[in-house]
Amino acid sequence: MFKSILIRFKWSIVGATLLSVVGALAGIVMLKIITMQVSQLGAGGSPGPYAFPIFVGAVSAVLLFSLLSRYLLAKLSARIVYEFRDSLAKRLLATSYASIEKIGGHRIMAAMKTDASKLSDGLLLLPGFIYSFVTVLLCLGYMVYTSWQLFTVVFVLIALIMFVSKLILNRGLHHYLRLREYEDDMFSGMKTLVDGVKELTINARRRRFTYDEILEPNFAVIRDRSVKVSLIFTMLGSMASTLVFFVIGVIVFGSQVYFPQVPLGVVVTFVLTILYMVTPLQSVVDSMNRFSDCSASYRNIEGLELGEPDEFERRTDLTRQVDDSVADWSTLAVRDLVFEYQSDLEDEYTFHVGPVNTTFRRGEAVFLTGGNGSGKSTFAKLLVGLYQPDQGSIQLDDQAVYDAVDISDYQQMFSTIFSDFHLFEHVLNAAGELESDEVIGRYLTELELGHKVTSKDGKFSSVAMSQGQKKRLALLMSYIENTPVCLYDEWAADQDPRFREIFYTQIIPQLKRQNKLVVVISHDDRYFHLADQLVKFENGQIVVDERQAQPQQYHVSEQAELVMA
Repeated sequence: MFKSILIRFKWSIVGATLLSVVGALAGIVMLKIITMQVSQLGAGGSPGPYAFPIFVGAVSAVLLFSLLSRYLLAKLSARIVYEFRDSLAKRLLATSYASIEKIGGHRIMAAMKTDASKLSDGLLLLPGFIYSFVTVLLCLGYMVYTSWQLFTVVFVLIALIMFVSKLILNRGLHHYLRLREYEDDMFSGMKTLVDGVKELTINARRRRFTYDEILEPNFAVIRDRSVKVSLIFTMLGSMASTLVFFVIGVIVFGSQVYFPQVPLGVVVTFVLTILYMVTPLQSVVDSMNRFSDCSASYRNIEGLELGEPDEFERRTDLTRQVDDSVADWSTLAVRDLVFEYQSDLEDEYTFHVGPVNTTFRRGEAVFLTGGNGSGKSTFAKLLVGLYQPDQGSIQLDDQAVYDAVDISDYQQMFSTIFSDFHLFEHVLNAAGELESDEVIGRYLTELELGHKVTSKDGKFSSVAMSQGQKKRLALLMSYIENTPVCLYDEWAADQDPRFREIFYTQIIPQLKRQNKLVVVISHDDRYFHLADQLVKFENGQIVVDERQAQPQQYHVSEQAELVMA
């Protein structure tokens, strides 16, 4: 991903680097003028009439080209950061639900929060790094031109310093990678605090155990690792500036002993050049440390095995012609459908669903029932394409999904409310556009939420409410999406008796009259007689699959009157 982004901007990088070269060359000219004047002053001479204007011109050139190159590189790095974030978002949106489950939500959140942020910050260092790196290279080249003997000494000393720095850097990178693993564990622990707040509030022993055995030890390890990482990288930065003066001392004292033939002016040139290199060299070393962080963060992100941006574009292309079989169908069937959860090698038991065979008809209500862990929710995820079956097929009339019917087109048929649903703030209609506030307001009133929520420009004013009220908002969104299949997982479980009755006796029949297939996962046996088809699961198998010739009517109480038009 990152390599492809750099390839796209390679010519911009080359152009900005050339400007950096010109600016660095102007700096070398400035150094040359200074050393020449120092030599003339040491010999008792005086500067020429054009020496100072040339020096001012060189200084101006350094300032102009350095600012220009940094400006272009800053724009370039900002574009690269944008492309990186854009590509990362598309890759995540293109990743299948099963893959995200396998990766783990806490790892993804840690990568998005920590790794993506560090990688973006590192890319913003690119302008200063390129300019400083070019400056250091040209300074070294200037020293070779001035005296290869003294340069050999400088090169050997710098090579030794870089070798030691590399060893220290590798050690720091090792500790940093370990630190990232502990930070992933920390995010997992913090997620436990949020998800298990009810149980932790009630159970003081588990609350104490969670803190003493899970959170606090992890915090302590992160504290110690952070100190090590910070110390190593700080030491690297200090070495770069301190050892430069050691190199200067070796040049000044050693040149008179081992290279007496080297003129004093050359020694002065080396001293000034090395001093001029201190800031760029410090910048290069600091950037290399940060780039090491970026490298580790990049490997963490790539290790997530996310989808590809092209797949996101393909699956969200609203202008693509949808197959007629998705728009015009009458039955949705599964044939010999089998799915088995992947498990660790140490786990001998693996839950599986199937083989499952059943047929659903458009314009009818299908109730899926069964005990907890019976396989009905897994079957629902297979039905909507969140899981891909290991064997068997899903068919629209006689067209097989995944083969004759594109899975992305197939999934657009569904509007779902799972038991662990996420409530979005923006309300989209069937065309994928924001719905008008007038329509949203009418449904809010009918669902008795008008006093709690309003909408502006298609966005809810708030989604902070009870679970039952959130489900009503989700139902509103599902209704406005106007898809041919509606799947609701335990929707009525969090409703009061009145709205539970409204759901089964008014909302579902209204959806059926719109020729929608309504699939409801339910334990409300009081309303099972209202289903056109009742399917019961046990141990991943269908044990009951009954159709009613004519679903019985249910007397609607006055308190449950509601019109969804």
